[in-house]
Amino acid sequence: MRIAIVSDFYYPVLGGITEHVDGQARALSARGHEVTLVTGRPFRPGRAADGGETWPEPTFEIVRLGVGLPLYVPYWGNHAQTVHTLAPWIGRKLGALFADRRFDVVHVHAPYNPPFPAWAIEHTPYDSLSVATFHSVFPATAGMDIEAAWIRPLIERLDGRICVSEACIGSLAPYFPYTYHVIPNGIDVDHFSPGAAPVQELMGDHLNIVFVGRFDPRNGLDTMIGAYNLLFADRGPQVHLIVVGDGPLRPVYERQIDGAARPYVHFAGRLNRTRPNHLVSGDVFCTPCNKASFGMVLLEAMSCGRPVVASRISGFQLLMEHGRQGLMVSPADAADRFAQALESLLADAGERSRMGDQGRLTAVEHYSWPRIAAQLETYYGDLIAGRQPSWANAKSSLVS
Repeated sequence: MRIAIVSDFYYPVLGGITEHVDGQARALSARGHEVTLVTGRPFRPGRAADGGETWPEPTFEIVRLGVGLPLYVPYWGNHAQTVHTLAPWIGRKLGALFADRRFDVVHVHAPYNPPFPAWAIEHTPYDSLSVATFHSVFPATAGMDIEAAWIRPLIERLDGRICVSEACIGSLAPYFPYTYHVIPNGIDVDHFSPGAAPVQELMGDHLNIVFVGRFDPRNGLDTMIGAYNLLFADRGPQVHLIVVGDGPLRPVYERQIDGAARPYVHFAGRLNRTRPNHLVSGDVFCTPCNKASFGMVLLEAMSCGRPVVASRISGFQLLMEHGRQGLMVSPADAADRFAQALESLLADAGERSRMGDQGRLTAVEHYSWPRIAAQLETYYGDLIAGRQPSWANAKSSLVS
């Protein structure tokens, strides 16, 4: 098949959608499909501390149209920074590209992220399959009320609608009451591996907790720091904290660290290719995120064989089981409860090893990219043949 993947988010912009799009394109190419990624040229992307603006040579074509502008508006959508691709007559340019290449499938990511994905759907030829993947969980807001009214006809026009988890469906249903099928995020289990080399300067006769995430309020770094302050009060420098990520709120978070604990908190910055090395440098991974559709950082840690302590939110509960791959904590902002859960794992090397092994097994057996690409291939084929996807279960086909 000739497949176009359309996304505002792609390297050198870092993030979960970028990695999903890259993994999808590589995995479908590996299965013999002709893949073209259509995206923008990022405007002043943030630099990665590990030089991670570079990534493995693409196995697919990349077409860049327009400029991707970063935007962060508090209380809009799911409270995360977004990227929006803009250019004069970009809709017509997309239409011309689609008509010239005669794609069998045009697969759009984050179709609610205006206006680039919407233009891609609108200009997809009717003899091409139009598919979209929804990545986010977001609350009901006045902004979404306005946006949904504009893009609802385009969402209705889609031949196929994919959510990365069941958690997405509930937030979509009030705005877009259509049928969805769940195909989860995939992961490169060879890159995110327990065999990655640890970062030697972070190792020692102490234990490490690792946090990964953009410094968006929803990712819960304030709760992570609060939990670490409590642990440090009991254990002192026996436990260190490694923080992977960055953002404008960094000075705010740095001020929240107790003075005596500050030398034992390492801010690694934004990382791309060396995230597995930092994950395996940790003894426990912790994410007090309060809103997530799936939990890529959680899956990355599990794939690296590390036990996790995570907030008990819908996106995470669909990925892990309390007591199996790690421990779940509720509510997401309870620093004292996170400190207690972390303490229980830090004190038990056997449990850490058992849960880490279970996490690795979950990642390999259910989320490796070859498995996810096979599901996508079947999904496309069933839609082209005019059938409902043969592999989808009834639950994931319902708006609930």
